[in-house]
Amino acid sequence: MSVRDVAEEQGLGAARGDAVVVIPVYGGHEHFTRCLASVLQHTPPAIPILVADDASPDPASRTWAEQLPDERQILWLRQRKNQGFVGNCNAAFEHTAPADVVLVNSDVVVSEGWFEGLRDAAYCDSTIATATALTNHGSILSVPYRNTPIKALPQGLTVDEAARRVRAHAGRIRPRIPTAVGHCTWIRRSALDLVGGFDPSFAPAYGEEVDFSQRCLAAGLQHVAADDVFVLHHGHATLGIEGERNPMQVAHEEIINARYRYFEQAVEQSEEADTSPLSRAVGLAARAMLGLSVTVDGRCLTPHITGTQLQVIEVIAALARTGAVQVRVAVPPDLGDYAQSVLQTLDDVVVVPSGELTNGARRTDIVHRPFQVTDPRDLTFLSALGDRLIVTNQDLIAYRNPSYFRSGASWLAYRRLTAETMALSSVVIFISEHARRDALADDLVPESRTRVVHNGVDHGVASFSPDALEPAGAAALRNGEFLLCLGTTFRHKNRLFALRLLQALHDRHGWEGALVLAGPEVAYGSSTGIEAEWLGLHPDMAQHVVTLPAMTEAEKRWLYEHCTAVVYPTTYEGFGLVPFEAVDAGKPCLFADVASLGEVVPADAALLVPWDADESADRVIDVLRDPRAAERHLEIVRRAARELTWDAVGQGLVAAYEAAMALPASEMLRLRHLDLAEDARYWHFRHAIGPTGLSLVEPDQQLLPKDVQRAVASLARRPATRGALFAGLRGLQRVAGKQGSENERELAADEAARTDELDEDLERLFPEELPRY
Repeated sequence: MSVRDVAEEQGLGAARGDAVVVIPVYGGHEHFTRCLASVLQHTPPAIPILVADDASPDPASRTWAEQLPDERQILWLRQRKNQGFVGNCNAAFEHTAPADVVLVNSDVVVSEGWFEGLRDAAYCDSTIATATALTNHGSILSVPYRNTPIKALPQGLTVDEAARRVRAHAGRIRPRIPTAVGHCTWIRRSALDLVGGFDPSFAPAYGEEVDFSQRCLAAGLQHVAADDVFVLHHGHATLGIEGERNPMQVAHEEIINARYRYFEQAVEQSEEADTSPLSRAVGLAARAMLGLSVTVDGRCLTPHITGTQLQVIEVIAALARTGAVQVRVAVPPDLGDYAQSVLQTLDDVVVVPSGELTNGARRTDIVHRPFQVTDPRDLTFLSALGDRLIVTNQDLIAYRNPSYFRSGASWLAYRRLTAETMALSSVVIFISEHARRDALADDLVPESRTRVVHNGVDHGVASFSPDALEPAGAAALRNGEFLLCLGTTFRHKNRLFALRLLQALHDRHGWEGALVLAGPEVAYGSSTGIEAEWLGLHPDMAQHVVTLPAMTEAEKRWLYEHCTAVVYPTTYEGFGLVPFEAVDAGKPCLFADVASLGEVVPADAALLVPWDADESADRVIDVLRDPRAAERHLEIVRRAARELTWDAVGQGLVAAYEAAMALPASEMLRLRHLDLAEDARYWHFRHAIGPTGLSLVEPDQQLLPKDVQRAVASLARRPATRGALFAGLRGLQRVAGKQGSENERELAADEAARTDELDEDLERLFPEELPRY
């Protein structure tokens, strides 16, 4: 290789608009060889490379460079005596004028595209002074662990592969940063012309790029991170000893703090801001290197099993099978045995008790709640676990139906919570297109932040398949035909229509089977009353109806195995799993083409006519009597089921996660800071006022009417009347004597009782899980 010496008084003859790569070197031969080799390999041939040799005592680097079998010429500028990093760089700035300077520390290794990426970032705006590459060891530009410099890359990851991934996944956000970071920085000549080079006050090194950057900022220029460029930086290889505070560094930091009293706060803001472009850019790079991480809220995985528990288990397993995300699951203290047995088989899934996640646990990229939020306290819990919130909103049944709540206030509270949750979510997942359109109809979420990911029906890890167990009270069903209507007593389950259908089958077709109504009773919005009313008016049909309470999985299995068909007259479902459960048992399912059902199952399988019992009976009778008709129906549902796999769910969720991470930071991140501050302020005022003060002004049971409150406030504000007012009140208190103390105790007791009542209301209004079968 040709190495050409550049005299101290000699320039390079570069033109304005050109760029020169400058590698300052003093010792550190082993690092220098890797640095220069990577620069030669990955820098366009027309770009000059200048080695700024600060009078290195060891000639090994120069000798090695001369022996390289490369046709390119290296420019070598050697100082007569050691100048230190500042003086060495200033000499290089002078010799390369009027070209831009790309400053590369000799302990840095670059990769493909590094030069082009830095150049694009440096010229993304006319006000840019510097552009700095991301690196493993670079303070606020450190990746994959933000603000945490590391000496080496994660195991198994080479610098070339890391750089390729960062480049491929970069958002090219070009975030503004408070200072250039000196490991690998493009410095535009216009900035050097405007503010000069490095200040000799920082010789021989430390703090010079910070001072230069602040002078640029004061002159109206800016600094950016080249978020599509990653370089390896060994860190402290030439200027210090790892783990030690260099006294010169401490002294120079004091100069920085004296000159730029805002700088420390500016850096802290860059480090801590979760909603900034820098955090998003660094996050994209980190995920490119390490992969996406997600916390799944699995706190519903208690011993009680319903469809939601099975769905959550399948979601966790599907995500694990993708291999595209690191999965952490928050589980309840009373984790069910069924869930524990499945989670133990998922080697790459980290299971953490939810209580351990409230004490400063590491946040993941995504926190996913795979079912509706029903308690406002969940939002605070979830906000601490991930940078983006994803919620699966299964349906808007409760949002639409005030009869499912004990009061209008409770219903409105639930609606507010639903709206707030969707507003805070980066992406809202719906399990059907119908459910998504229903939310869009009320402007609950922008369409751009919605995704439809249908449920899977090929249950694998969650197919516990208990042995069938005959339910108590079902002995009469052993040998006869019967329809099975499985579901809660919520009105939208439309169990009354099942009764009417049974009568139509008896009256119009002489079908003599029974009807089983099986499912738990609900507190509000139940159809039990109207069912009893109908049965009272049709005593001839009552003998053909069997009502059973909530069923275990084993009891459900027995009913599926012994029924003639499943009747599923629901008026509203977010997905509709029952037809697929029925076909798994080899039994036809009678449903209508309403809500999401016509979307997930072809419409020609929908045999019920909404909501005409006679016409429906005419359409279903063949399926009940003709095995061939039943088999044709089953095959239609089976074909639909083949498309609804949990593996497809896993892929769909990963795509939704990636879409969420590409968005600017949502309100979810601000919740951690703003809401906690608001909560603290609220409780401060509440405790400061105390139960007595609250009782005076509480809207529901205030002791002082508003006009009296205004009068007291007015008198208390005026010095002339304040003393007389307080003296009079104290006199009345002494007259009241012991009664006043008793009143105080009563007020405190009332306050405690109201707090307990509020907690009870939350438990009733926001149960952990609404039964859905």
